[in-house]
Amino acid sequence: MKIKRYLGTDMRDALRLVRAELGPEAVILGTRPLGTGVEVSAAVDAEHLPGSLPAPEPRLATAANDESLLLAMGDGAQLANAQLASEQQAMSEELRALRQLLERQMSALAWNDYTRREPLRARALGELTDLGLGRDVALAVINELPAQLSVEQAQRMHYGLLARRIATCDSPIADGGTLALVGATGAGRTTVMAKLALRWVLEHGADSIALVVIDDEHIGAAEQARSLGRLLGVPSFRYPDAGSLALDAARFRGYHCVLVDAPPLGPDAALNGQRARTVYEALPGITTMLVLPASVQAGVLEETVRRAQPWMPACCALTRLDEAVSFGGLLSTLVRSGLPAALVSDGPTIPEDLRPARGHQLVVRAAELARHSELHADEDLLAQRFGGSLNDAA
Repeated sequence: MKIKRYLGTDMRDALRLVRAELGPEAVILGTRPLGTGVEVSAAVDAEHLPGSLPAPEPRLATAANDESLLLAMGDGAQLANAQLASEQQAMSEELRALRQLLERQMSALAWNDYTRREPLRARALGELTDLGLGRDVALAVINELPAQLSVEQAQRMHYGLLARRIATCDSPIADGGTLALVGATGAGRTTVMAKLALRWVLEHGADSIALVVIDDEHIGAAEQARSLGRLLGVPSFRYPDAGSLALDAARFRGYHCVLVDAPPLGPDAALNGQRARTVYEALPGITTMLVLPASVQAGVLEETVRRAQPWMPACCALTRLDEAVSFGGLLSTLVRSGLPAALVSDGPTIPEDLRPARGHQLVVRAAELARHSELHADEDLLAQRFGGSLNDAA
């Protein structure tokens, strides 16, 4: 292991010197402020030094591969090898734990230095983290802030930049057409379809709209489709699968608006793709809207977007906003996917609780939820989330 001290004008300069000589595997052992700057002690294993040759592989199993030597040494050789392997594994785990500890310390140093140099940006990062945003999204927003950031700008500009990253669009059936609602089980597809259908009936009448439900996996799916049609006074059709719809697709050519409740997205990518192709071939010109519930975790939303790729959604509807405790996962998914949000469904009332999506309104509601929550990011969490990235950018 090589240990060396470096003197820099500030922490950023010292870390740059460490990385230039010892490489990215270096760990910080300590820091000390000096009159001319800051002194940093760093260390790195010899095999991690830039330009060094890889260390030879240990030959722990030589005795086991040499039959004559194994016969001469007997079972004692196997026992010795097993004990040596166990000791090396324990040592490796201890070194890994030590490395993680040193990395956390290095992240804390980088974060502390960042809060000293950029207190307004650091505060903005904390507020974006309180929203529940992903680390990558929060950093991307902060990187858009101007170099000379005023106190007034720091109070609201990061929220505005986040809202600008959320794409929105008009309702895909504002002027009619065929729309497929796609999403996971329980996302709210049927509720959104009911709200869209009632709004269409109120504005255009019941003669020009038809409802289609493709579902044979859930008990009561057929009755649910019939009940929805009776309540709205519009024709409703239920098909067990996309193939059955394709055989009867000519029936819908005379309708100005057709709403299709598509089968729920499942883990089978091939099945999702087959269903999408069949529906697109049966109903040419169909548009797909992905339904994303705000009440689930970010990972579930990301997986839903991935599963919906064969359907090529043109936009999305955001549901269950009234049940969410944080909008961070939803906003992060919208930013990462670039999928425009068309509608927001935030209550059970039909059709009042369905309105156009607006990026700035979503961010305002996310900030309100964060303010009412008792969970806020502390300095340790912020250091762990952003310290490494800030150190890499140094």
